[in-house]
Amino acid sequence: MEKINLQMFAEPELPDNTITPEMNYETEAFINVAEPSTPTATWASLAALTKNMAQSLNEVLYQATYYADKGWGSTEVTGAQMTLTLTGDVKPGDKACDYLLSDKVMYELGNARKNHLKLQKGKKIIIWPITIANITPAYGDSGAVNALTVTIHGNGRPAIGTTE
Repeated sequence: MEKINLQMFAEPELPDNTITPEMNYETEAFINVAEPSTPTATWASLAALTKNMAQSLNEVLYQATYYADKGWGSTEVTGAQMTLTLTGDVKPGDKACDYLLSDKVMYELGNARKNHLKLQKGKKIIIWPITIANITPAYGDSGAVNALTVTIHGNGRPAIGTTE
């Protein structure tokens, strides 16, 4: 009987699996649908109408070139304002959608457009005083779904915390 080296058929070590990237749907946005003057929030999820959410901190930069750096510049971030642009679909009967498209929000100015936004991912929560701007139901082709775009502008520094 011939002897075979079975070691050459042994399995190699398993390779490392890749790291799973963060999924966008893990962050959920809520809008306060209570009157802006009400001291407690009534949160309505924006998830059912939102297909895309894009956040920007719109940073304010101070740039300077100092003699000591021989012509090379330096930058300081001196301010910021969060904007969150939501795109999705108009869904009549959805609490958040009905609030955004209500006459008292969409067709009014000033305080009628101010409220609060909550972003939540896992146990982390950010609550931002906001101004709702550019509420745009798209209408368009008769056989298409009515699209919705809203830009939410942060007012000042947010409160950042956790659910525990």
